[in-house]
Amino acid sequence: MTPNKEDYLKCIHELGEHQEKISNKQIAEHMTVSAPAVSEMIKKMIAEELIVKDKKLGYYLTQKGLLLVSELYRKHRLIEVFLVNHLHYSVDEIHQEAEVLEHTVSTTFVDRLDENLRFPPFCPHGGTIPKKGELLVEINHITLAQIHDLGHYRISRVHDEFMLLKYLEEQGLGINCDFELVQIDDYAQTYTISYQSKSLAIPNNIARQIYVSQITQ
Repeated sequence: MTPNKEDYLKCIHELGEHQEKISNKQIAEHMTVSAPAVSEMIKKMIAEELIVKDKKLGYYLTQKGLLLVSELYRKHRLIEVFLVNHLHYSVDEIHQEAEVLEHTVSTTFVDRLDENLRFPPFCPHGGTIPKKGELLVEINHITLAQIHDLGHYRISRVHDEFMLLKYLEEQGLGINCDFELVQIDDYAQTYTISYQSKSLAIPNNIARQIYVSQITQ
């Protein structure tokens, strides 16, 4: 499978985490490619039974596609763990490196890397690392944008995107940071949090990329 096709599969998976219906337009915007390029690739992936088109859901991955995506995430996230723990990459440096390597390393390499790292359950961004041959099931899957109750929460995972990581770093936020959600403004679509004697209003587009877990006081 080509790296380009693998990226399309991951794109559809990521869009499926946030969108009720996935369209060609959304894929084109996410991949930064032309609409005709998306249409051509979609036809190929449908023919290979990697994705299905549904009137209500748009595109979604088949079991075959899901297994391939799970293996891609396994590779990517294990490489990230290695880069951070053994080569001392910063969290915001690792994504691009892992993005290149995930398309080039062999299954044997990844299996041995997994064993060498003692089968880590999470990547540095809090994403679940699936076991070999198993589907990816994100343990940390509730976003800040899905929260309706004020209270105390912890950042358990963040979307692996450079600008988001830089934003969080500038705000002094990261994985395992605790905060109090003090206001939800439905009109402004902001989530105001209090942490480390600071107050921050997080817009919805960013709240949708931050995954949280509730802290029982």
